[in-house]
Amino acid sequence: MKLLPSLLSVVVLFGASGITASYAQKNEPAVIYEAFHSIQYLPLYVGIDQGIFAKHGVDVKLMTAGSGSQGVAAVIGGHSDFSLQDPMTAVLAYLKGAPITTIGMVVSGVPVWVIAPPKNNIKSVEDLQKKTVSTAMPPSTSTYLFQQLIKDKAIPDVGLTTVQIGTELSPLSVGRADAAAVYEPQVSQGLASGNEVVYGFNDKYKGDFMFSTINTLKSTITDKPEMVKNFIAGLAEAESVVHNSPDIARQVAIKEFPTLDPKVVTDAVNRLSANNIYAVNPYISEAAFNNALSVQEYIGNIKPGQVTYADVVDNIYQK
Repeated sequence: MKLLPSLLSVVVLFGASGITASYAQKNEPAVIYEAFHSIQYLPLYVGIDQGIFAKHGVDVKLMTAGSGSQGVAAVIGGHSDFSLQDPMTAVLAYLKGAPITTIGMVVSGVPVWVIAPPKNNIKSVEDLQKKTVSTAMPPSTSTYLFQQLIKDKAIPDVGLTTVQIGTELSPLSVGRADAAAVYEPQVSQGLASGNEVVYGFNDKYKGDFMFSTINTLKSTITDKPEMVKNFIAGLAEAESVVHNSPDIARQVAIKEFPTLDPKVVTDAVNRLSANNIYAVNPYISEAAFNNALSVQEYIGNIKPGQVTYADVVDNIYQK
């Protein structure tokens, strides 16, 4: 009889351990491939760093693909549950027969600016006539947007120097370009070096552009509905943190990009937030889809009427 309390203690201990283990096992694993490690993808990093996805029952493993097409290929090939990149990369895959869909917004504005040094006397895009602009090597939305802008405004004789994405400032710094069309953090780096903003593409779209999204296979939604729903719920909370707790957003960004000057990172996050680049929530509006689609139709990647919002967008998050 003296052994009974000890025996009960063992039973209770194992029982509690079983409950704890069972609780921990509720978290489902999820792999996501990002196109690049980009400050534009900050809501994803906040969700991971702050344990938000885990709180929603998903253990997220982040991988960097090296390009949007490789991220989408990882999803199609079954190596990843989700991808994060330019959604039109997934739309083009869909048009080739891939059963892939778009389920959540991460970047809802256009984080592209044209910058130039004051000495070049470029105060507006009209001043780019007979000038050379450094842009990312296609395929790149920044380059396509710039080409569309020049055509829409009928500005003649604008030369392009295309370079690897993320190195657009190099031709500008050595005088091989008069201006550059760049993403963050290159914008903040350029401004820190004395350049000025000539044009901001988000001024046209007002934060309503399907720029970077979460994509997945349609079968993943069917086979893992709770995991998908919980992942998007975690993303929604992370996006809320980015908007409502800017100190946390900046701290995570500085941690994610340790090789950059913290001031540059801070300035970049502040600029992206002020311009409504980060999505307020994962919902994808039809207007945002159409704005992104129009660019692809302009460059000829997609023909008018070839694809619709209903074909490729599945809003897991409902406003």
